[in-house]
Amino acid sequence: MEREEVKKRLTERFGDKIRIAEKSPARVYVYAENDIWVDLASYLFNELDARFDTGASVDDRDGVEVMFFMPFDREHYYVTIKTFAKKPNPTLDSISNVIPGAKWIEREIFEMYEVDFRNHPDLRPLLRADTRPADFYPGKRECKNELESARSREDGRERADEVAGKPPKGENP
Repeated sequence: MEREEVKKRLTERFGDKIRIAEKSPARVYVYAENDIWVDLASYLFNELDARFDTGASVDDRDGVEVMFFMPFDREHYYVTIKTFAKKPNPTLDSISNVIPGAKWIEREIFEMYEVDFRNHPDLRPLLRADTRPADFYPGKRECKNELESARSREDGRERADEVAGKPPKGENP
C-alpha cells in the first residue's frame, strides 16, 4: 500500500491520538498514545498488511521509548510505530497477542529496559545469565550510571594494538 494511502487511513482511524512524521523516503514514523498502541499495531498488521519486523527501545530520563518496525515490502518503506512508557515503572500493553512474532522482542525489551508488557504470555528474561542479578537491566540509564566502566578513555591505543595483534609496548614478539 502506498505511503500516502497508509498515512490517510491511519489519520482517519486514529485522529489526534497519533502524530505522523516523515524523516526520509524510506520511513514513516507514527507516534502513538499508549492507549491505542495495540490497536495501531493490529490495524497496520491485519488491515493494512504491514509485516512485523522487529522492535527497539531507547532509555530516556523520564521513561523508555519503544519502537516497532513494520515494513511494506513491495513499496520499500517502513512504518515505525513509537510510544513512550514512563518511569519509574514503564508499562505498555503487549502486542504479542495480536502479532505473535512480537513475543521475543518484547521479552528482550523487558530484560534490557524493564518495560513490563501487560498480558504478555511469557514475560521472562530471554538472554540473562543465571548469575546476573534479577534487578539488573543493562539498557537502563540508571544501571549504566551505577556501574564502573570496563575501560577508561585513556586506554584506547592499547586496546587498538591488542585488537590488531600488536604486542604491548616494551615487549618483543
